[in-house]
Amino acid sequence: MTGPPQLQAKRRGDAAALRLGSGQARRRGDGSAIRFPGAKPFDVVGFGFNTSDHLCVVARPPGFDSKQRLSAYTQQPGGQVPTALVALQRWGLRTAYVGPFGDDDGGRAQRASLAAEGIDLRGTRVRAGIGSHTSIILVDAVSGERTVLWQRPDGLGLQADELDRKQLTAGRVLLMDADDEETALQAAAWAKAEDVVVVLDVDRPGPRIRELLALTDVLVAAWEFAARLTGATEVRPALQQMLRLGPTLAAVTLGRGGALAAERGQLHYVPAFAVPVADTTSAGDLFHAGCIYGLLQGWSVPHAFRFAAAAAALECTRLGGRAAIPSLEQVRSLVARRS
Repeated sequence: MTGPPQLQAKRRGDAAALRLGSGQARRRGDGSAIRFPGAKPFDVVGFGFNTSDHLCVVARPPGFDSKQRLSAYTQQPGGQVPTALVALQRWGLRTAYVGPFGDDDGGRAQRASLAAEGIDLRGTRVRAGIGSHTSIILVDAVSGERTVLWQRPDGLGLQADELDRKQLTAGRVLLMDADDEETALQAAAWAKAEDVVVVLDVDRPGPRIRELLALTDVLVAAWEFAARLTGATEVRPALQQMLRLGPTLAAVTLGRGGALAAERGQLHYVPAFAVPVADTTSAGDLFHAGCIYGLLQGWSVPHAFRFAAAAAALECTRLGGRAAIPSLEQVRSLVARRS
């Protein structure tokens, strides 16, 4: 993995600003290049799958034909987009979720948890007779790194003719997981037509990912995704290629190595926050939530990404996704201490 030491970033005030093209470096405090639409019923609408997560803390990676006692176990509602929405709702934003629920205990628990948070669920459907997306998450007791095993029943996802354009474009931001590229493309096209900012949280490049990136405003992804998408072996060339595919702002997260964001011809390096790590399962979800929150406040990209990095770091200090979401005050406090 190519990390920050290889970038030889020179710090300038609150972030590194490295030239990727022509033009002067922005002054501290300037906002990002992202422009949000005016009044909308919601700040953020999320479109994607929810999950029923079984988190299992293991002392060592299990092998075949072996047994070991779990160090800890918990079951929680999860999912990339829903977890990010819960964080944003708790931080004071207005959110709505569009997606399917399974017709089982997991689906009912997921729906009840989002409703209890105050997230609007008018864009959701319950799939009669179909179970939930289920994830078995093995968390290493020493490092906090996780391995995810998942199962999704056929017929769970929403179909294109079930999508509600009005609901999907009811926010200033549309956050998507792109697990179903066909419906994601439709949702993104509607959002772009109405100047809604499209934010993509994607794990792996699918066959139509380039079409989807052409409709994406903000792409935040792990280095593994960037490397597979672009074929690049270093972060800066990967970011340059990602920007050429369509996003206004592209970023690569590097785990303990921090994150790199490129926009307006500049590259910003934001270091990670050093914290005790218990579980990295939802770090990416909170990074996306933090990035969206900061950009909606009109902050500069370095400021928004510092906030996102702090939120992701605090999320890693406890087991689970929803249970570990830090408060707005906790995130601000960590950012202030680093500043």
